Amino acid sequence: VMWERGLVAEVRALERQGLREGRTASRALGYQQVLAALAGECDEEEARAETVRATKRFARRQDTWFRRDPRIHWLDGGLSGREELSGRALALVERAVTA
Repeated sequence: VMWERGLVAEVRALERQGLREGRTASRALGYQQVLAALAGECDEEEARAETVRATKRFARRQDTWFRRDPRIHWLDGGLSGREELSGRALALVERAVTA
């Protein structure tokens, strides 16, 4: 989806502003792969596939990190009614504010 919504144009514009010289933004998900394709290090199909792989790896690491953090409370919006869900969310916020 990122590619269809203008990722390549965004990276090209940022590249003109020095994106390649930066140490963090140039390594961001999607940017790194587009830069590689623009440099001829891979074709667009390979860059897209690597973006998908890198995004999935990042999501797995992020999920693991969040699940280990006792401060994180997951609310399942698909299983609860709206009122029950909002009540649970409000209770968590109130507990955090009064703690």
